Amino acid sequence: MAVFRKLMHAAILGSALAVVAACGGGGSGGGLPGAAPGGESSGSSASCKFLTEQEVAEVIGPSDGGQHDYALGGCVWTASSAKGGIKEAIFASVLPQAHYESLAEIGEPVSGFVDGATYAELHGELWFPCRSGDYCGIKVRTAGSDDRQEIAVRLAKALQSRV
Repeated sequence: MAVFRKLMHAAILGSALAVVAACGGGGSGGGLPGAAPGGESSGSSASCKFLTEQEVAEVIGPSDGGQHDYALGGCVWTASSAKGGIKEAIFASVLPQAHYESLAEIGEPVSGFVDGATYAELHGELWFPCRSGDYCGIKVRTAGSDDRQEIAVRLAKALQSRV
């Protein structure tokens, strides 16, 4: 039932984002945090400034430069080539608490970072409270899972310094 609820929320969010993009985003100050004004993509979204190309390349190699992530409302950098049959990717998001609670994979507490940080090993997702009640998230999709949590923490620290 929880999976269905998350899929339904993702479908609703995706539909809402499609309407916002089709209507031009409603000017400044509207839309979701990190969403590009006027539906822009290809690294032009404010959320695609959360991480640098170098930080992303250190994990997944050359990427597409970052695209607006309509599922989580942030930015996703996808590797230019597959590794081990997987298109590796890095996701970075800043969400209001209500969106975070409906979409995020809430994992186990993470020590040594930010109070309230959690990491879901299965999905490679690290979430932590940031910026006036919002939640910041990093998702690491790599062919190997051995160092995903360490990568997520490193990228989360970079994200935290920019929001």
